[in-house]
Amino acid sequence: MELALGNYLTLRVPPGNSVNGPGYRQASDQWLELRFQNFWISQNAIWQAPGYPPRVHSFLPFGFSGAVISRQGDNIDASLVFPNTSVSRSFMDQAVRERWIAVIRVVKIENLEDPEQVPSLLYIYRGAIGGGGWTPTELSLTLNSVLDGVDTQLPVRSLNKFTVGNVPSSGSIALA
Repeated sequence: MELALGNYLTLRVPPGNSVNGPGYRQASDQWLELRFQNFWISQNAIWQAPGYPPRVHSFLPFGFSGAVISRQGDNIDASLVFPNTSVSRSFMDQAVRERWIAVIRVVKIENLEDPEQVPSLLYIYRGAIGGGGWTPTELSLTLNSVLDGVDTQLPVRSLNKFTVGNVPSSGSIALA
């Protein structure tokens, strides 16, 4: 039995913004989405998360570095690398300026013959696009680290009595 690793990328565009690139779709929460996968060359592939309808992802060659944490606890930003083509150039600058959200699903593909069979999810990474760069042959997007999401409220979370119980109001500790 053969298997492979692939990535499904969803670039989420905040409400109120338009998209320069081709192939965007309206999500149920009013965000626009560009959906790509990097395994099935020149084909569309299906991704279906539990409780959601199937979503079609077009082929676009790209690489995902993943997030890395050093032994000192430093977070090294994840990055996406694309070939410098008209398709990737059409949305890269806009993604950086408007701080799009990238959702990357690292998947295990067990059936190498059928792009419509949903692969197994191994890992999911979400990050705000924080920067970008280019060379004559490649374009790159930097995704803010996991800890940067706390400062930018991505995803939106807050501590309150309902979610975590009684929240301390001071730094004092009393031993009983």
